[in-house]
Amino acid sequence: MNYRGQAKLYYLYMMSDGEVSDNEKKLFDKICKELYLDADDKKSIKQECNEISKQEKMTCIEVVEKNAEESYMYGTLDIDLDKYVSDEDKAKILWNLINLGYADAHFTIDEREVVDYLREYWEIPDSLYQEMIDVAETCLALEKHKLWIEGLPDTDYKLEKIKQVKKDLKHVQETILTTISEIEF
Repeated sequence: MNYRGQAKLYYLYMMSDGEVSDNEKKLFDKICKELYLDADDKKSIKQECNEISKQEKMTCIEVVEKNAEESYMYGTLDIDLDKYVSDEDKAKILWNLINLGYADAHFTIDEREVVDYLREYWEIPDSLYQEMIDVAETCLALEKHKLWIEGLPDTDYKLEKIKQVKKDLKHVQETILTTISEIEF
């Protein structure tokens, strides 16, 4: 799957619950940067996804299912779910989707449906999937804890705790990426 196709999948996925939150937008921007997509690419991707959603009245899961069943690139979406996608890349895509699902603190039924479909279609091991969910929930808990700490009076203790939470978040996310890179399925 090409990088634009991945980004389109992510943006359609973000739209699946009816709105794109600020946290989802921030994470999408980070992912696009990792995919070497610039501001013009992102703008184009957003427009194309809005068109698919509004004019063609297709949900994210419908687009994903259509691509899987018919084994061709659907319209301007450029998503080919098997071609040129390694197992590691499939796991990374799934991780990005889960991460985006938790970005607004609400992993909705529509989001879970897309993740579950791709998990089964790509035959992602249940143990890896469960680890991804556990890590996402841990990150969510750490983010909530960080918000609580930010409400404390400004002290060295507060700064140290925020620094520790950020370190913990980074460590947990790096650990899942290591697991993804090492697992074979």
